[in-house]
Order: sequence, then C-alpha cells, then structure tokens
Amino acid sequence: MGNFIVLSAMKGRFISEQGNTYDNFQMMGYVQAATAPEAVTTFFDQSPYPIIWADVEYMWAQELVDNPDNRPHGDYDRVYLEDLRARWDKNPDG
Repeated sequence: MGNFIVLSAMKGRFISEQGNTYDNFQMMGYVQAATAPEAVTTFFDQSPYPIIWADVEYMWAQELVDNPDNRPHGDYDRVYLEDLRARWDKNPDG
C-alpha cells in the first residue's frame, strides 16, 4: 500500500485578478491504496466530506514517494466520473 494524493480537474475556469483564465484543478485529499486508479476509486467511494460531483470533470492520483518512476500521470491516467458511476450500473448489488 502506498500513500497517494488525489487531484481533480473541475468543470469551469479560474479567473485571476488580472482577468486571465486557467484550468481549475483541486487537491481533493489523501488515500492509501495499491495503485493510482485504486486511490481514485477509494476516494470516490469513501470521500471524507461532501463533494458536488457534478462539478468534477475527472480525477487522478499520484503516489507520494521520491522515486524517478513516480511521474505526473497526464492524459493516460484520467479517471472520469462517468466511469466510476458505470461500475454500479454494471453491478448494482456491489
């Protein structure tokens, strides 16, 4: 098990005081898990506080270790909320 930070891309933009717009990313929390995708799923299933999930576009996780193989995961490790919800549609009894 490793310690992961879970981050999310929020729907909408951040507008700076200068009027510039930026993507809006948020740090969601910390999770212990075996893999980054598992960390996202665990956070989604057991979020420690209320979240308006409609505001979240996608999430990803990065392990908190000093290791050259630990890199930003980029486009390949995005976990979309629709995919997390689809797990329940496929197996409604868990």
